[in-house]
Parts: sequence; structure tokens; C-alpha cells
Amino acid sequence: MNANTGAQVAIIVPTKNRRVLLERALASVFRQTYTNIAVVVVNDGSTDDTRQFLDALAAREPRLTVFHAEKSMGAPSARNLAIRLANAQYVTGLDDDDEFLPDRIALLVAKWESLGDAAQSISCIFTESVMTDGVNATVTADRKDSVSYTDLFTHNFIGNQIFCPLERILKIGGYDKDLPAWQDLEMFMRLIQSHGAALREKDATYVCYVDPRRDRISANTHSLRRAFDVISSKHRDVPRHLHHRLYMQIFSPFYGTRPTFEDWFRLFKWRASPALFLRILRANIRHSALKVLSAIRA
Repeated sequence: MNANTGAQVAIIVPTKNRRVLLERALASVFRQTYTNIAVVVVNDGSTDDTRQFLDALAAREPRLTVFHAEKSMGAPSARNLAIRLANAQYVTGLDDDDEFLPDRIALLVAKWESLGDAAQSISCIFTESVMTDGVNATVTADRKDSVSYTDLFTHNFIGNQIFCPLERILKIGGYDKDLPAWQDLEMFMRLIQSHGAALREKDATYVCYVDPRRDRISANTHSLRRAFDVISSKHRDVPRHLHHRLYMQIFSPFYGTRPTFEDWFRLFKWRASPALFLRILRANIRHSALKVLSAIRA
């Protein structure tokens, strides 16, 4: 594989009002050892100096395509637009407050091409991530070597970014713009359902910045519950216990969601297993403990 003449990879980056973070993200893209890339940035109605920064960068970087939306359309629609604007064999994504390690694209292309004919029954590939607050860093350890459609009802074993042929994302219609949260999770479900399991590339080459003081794109707990209802309706043919497992993802430590009366009522209505009631109880205890610790530290 030649980094200059191999298959072209589109990298889609939606952004809004994060010019400083976007600059870091794009710098990591243009440092890739695999150079046959096409970067598509959709500026989703930014009111800071994002437009000026992107126009100046595009003037000197021919691999960059920029679209400026006058009004914000939301992250899922911005991603879908970037996908439609892309013109490459493969596609992957980058959030504007994260970054790539230099060998990420080279390793992803090499992994895909090593699959040969087996790639016909593989939907996409993904990697571990480096999670950092800018000082301390850890590598994710929750991702499976192979992820099936039903696996995703238990946990998002993939993360937030994948690599696959562009036409596959177009074929399934991209991200559901009407979902208030979990747009990536639901898109992965449809992709795997249509094209087969997702495979893990072992190297952690995606750097995800986690900082509660920043305005990261995230969903509140009400949005998570509404997202569950939409996904449950769209994927109603799976067994009931998988819907229950999907609901429990709302109470992952990642979100810090406190169970409400509505949650308890749902479990009773579903006649859920005792194990699910126990998980809800643990989530409630965890949430209360974190509140106490926060009060002590304050």
C-alpha cells in the first residue's frame, strides 16, 4: 500500500463554534502518514471565527473541502451533508474536539485491505480510543473484536467513529437526523444489520478528549430516554430482553443518569428481570454517592 497512491479516504468533520479545538483536530488530520485523504468540514452555522479560519486553511490545503451552513442544522444533518459531499472510496469521521494519531488512517486502510474477500461480509472496522482530559490518559478496554447487531443493544462496543466504504453509509441513509441522541449507535445498528459484523483494529489511534468543563456534544438524560423510544420503535423486531438492555445503557456511568419514578415504572410494566432492577438500584446509589463526593470536594 502506498500512502500517496492508495485508495482515497474521506474524513468528515462537523463543527460549530469550536475554532480553537477544530484547529487542533484538523492539524492531526493533515499530519497523517497516509496522505491520500479528502477532508470535508461542514461548518454548522458557527458564529465565531470558524468561517475565516476554514477559508484561510482551504486556500492553502487542496485536500480540504468546506461547506458553510448559514443556520445550524444539527450534528446528524451536518454529518450526512459531509458524507454526501465526499467523493472517496472509504470514509471515516472525526469530532471537532478530538484528534487522530498520525498512523490512524494508514492502519485502518491496511486492516481493511488485509480482509480481502472477507470484507464483503464485514460492515466496518473501528479501534480502541485514547481517553484523556489533557493530562491523564487511558485506553478503552470495553470493545469487542467482533460486534454484531444484537451486541449493540447491550453496549456500544464500537465507540463513536468507524471506517468503511463510503457507499455503504450512503446506502443505509446515513445518520437519523430525528434522533435526539445515540445517532451513531443507531446508525451502527443499521450498518451491521445490512452488511455484517464490525471488526476491531487493535491499535488505539483515536484521541477522545473528555472534559466536563467543556461544551462537548452530548445528550441530556431526557434526550436519551426519547432516543430509546425511537430506536426501540425502529428496531421492534428484536427480542424484548434486548430492548430492556438498550434502556439500561441510559444508566451507564458514562452518562451519570439518576433513575426516576418513570424508569422504575417502565421496569414493572415490562416485568423486567430482577437483574435489571438491581442495575437500576446500583445506578441510583452511584448517582447519590457522586453527588456527596462533589459536595465534599466543593
